Amino acid sequence: MALKNQVNTFRRQCENTLLYVIALIFLLTGCASTSPKIVTYPPDKILPPVGTSSMDPQKVEKIIKEIQVRNKTVEDSPEWIKRAYKRLMIRRLSNVSEKEYADYKKYLDNGAAYIIVHPAYFPFFHYPKRLSDTPKEGFYSKQNIIEKFLALPPPDRRFAVLQAQERRTRDFIEFKSTEEKLIIIIIPKNYHRYSRYTYRKGPDEYMRYLNEITNFSKSVLFVESRSANRGYPSEEDTIRLMEFLLSIGAKKIYIGGGYIGRCLEDFYAEFTEEFGRKGIYLVPELSDISPREISNSLAKRILTPDGRIDIAVATTNMKRDVYNVQEVSSDIINLP
Repeated sequence: MALKNQVNTFRRQCENTLLYVIALIFLLTGCASTSPKIVTYPPDKILPPVGTSSMDPQKVEKIIKEIQVRNKTVEDSPEWIKRAYKRLMIRRLSNVSEKEYADYKKYLDNGAAYIIVHPAYFPFFHYPKRLSDTPKEGFYSKQNIIEKFLALPPPDRRFAVLQAQERRTRDFIEFKSTEEKLIIIIIPKNYHRYSRYTYRKGPDEYMRYLNEITNFSKSVLFVESRSANRGYPSEEDTIRLMEFLLSIGAKKIYIGGGYIGRCLEDFYAEFTEEFGRKGIYLVPELSDISPREISNSLAKRILTPDGRIDIAVATTNMKRDVYNVQEVSSDIINLP
């Protein structure tokens, strides 16, 4: 009887140990195979953009609500969408007379102007998959290309970073154009004929996107770069742009866009070489990384748990040239 009890006790100990080992293996393998969930948002949702953390939250919410109402009413109508494909609804800087320059002083954001180089370059010029079909006569999708791009389930964190960049830039331009703050967009010259423009055949999706995010705002202007894959403006446009900014008394010029070390650097180098670096800054939280420079390890570091770009990491990466593509020493600043 004593021997039998000893055997049963030993058996229970073995069973408990086995269960413990199995549970431990399951826990460890489960942790190893399950990556952190990538947070996503509805593609048409506007988030409080970078540079607004010091603003009155009620004012921020009011502007975001105004954007969302406009997006779901005015810009969802077939008539407006059809019009958005026909022409760019913001003014070219070269069409603004010198007499009109003074009118733009009121659009400065506490003395600052924003310049965005080649916004949304990846979805329109780098991502080869078309996200729209040629629309049937009289029918247009209510979703623009960026909304369709943001609706894609991210297969990994690298793609999630690219989506986060597009959402951040879109929301920033939507917000600042609605707030009527001065933005100058550098648009790729003759992009509609560029061989790598994914929507070269069919309706001009890039034009529609630019029209939707700038909201027909009087505070937004555009300048063309010399080509579709370089960020340099023409010498004439560079001089005109600087004369314009000096005449309205811009104290700071915040530059973002894409890509770091590429078109973004082209513009910054050209601009500062001609006019010096004082008051001219690259903004990490508005600057896009090329997919060529986004490794898996980098994607893990730069994407926050809530699915946004980590500003501190983005800033450190630019300062240290983590991407190994920056050839020009630049002055870097975060938005106030």
